[in-house]
Amino acid sequence: MKGFAAIACVVSVSTAVVSGSAATSEIIDRVMAVVDGQPITLSDVDAALAFQLVTPPSQADPLAGMLDRLIDRALMLAEAERYRPMEPAPEQIDAGVAAIQLRLGTAAALDQKLAAVGLLREHLRRWIRDDLRIRTYLDERFGGSTQPRDAMIRDWLASLRRRADITTPYVAPSAPGKLVHPPAARRM
Repeated sequence: MKGFAAIACVVSVSTAVVSGSAATSEIIDRVMAVVDGQPITLSDVDAALAFQLVTPPSQADPLAGMLDRLIDRALMLAEAERYRPMEPAPEQIDAGVAAIQLRLGTAAALDQKLAAVGLLREHLRRWIRDDLRIRTYLDERFGGSTQPRDAMIRDWLASLRRRADITTPYVAPSAPGKLVHPPAARRM
């Protein structure tokens, strides 16, 4: 899967123009960040926003806020994978899908939104499965109390960010709604 994700980083496809030798490029997706070799694309950010898969950001640039949350999620998932938390029951995953469907109203609305962001139900189920595994890992590592737990998780995430190889080609725009790509990627 990791090898496939790296190949999926290809963000444009060139097509030859029949009437001449010029070629044009069509943007398929944008790489917003790379976390330890794993890309986070604009499609990932759009899906997370559309399905509220991650707590929506409260900052002025929702893309930058969601990207930060997806970077944290990628770091937590990688850490959880190292310790192999118990697999969630299929019923838990079904309940997660049902909760999203309830928010959207109908199964048809869910399917329509999945199609709009280019996901299959299986992708959504895998996302929910990974979220449940992250939650299990956090519960095992940090216990259940809220106040000290939140601070401990923030400190732990800051530590993960310091150790990780994170590149973010996306830079928050000065004008809302515009993507800006600097000549060189930022490293966090």
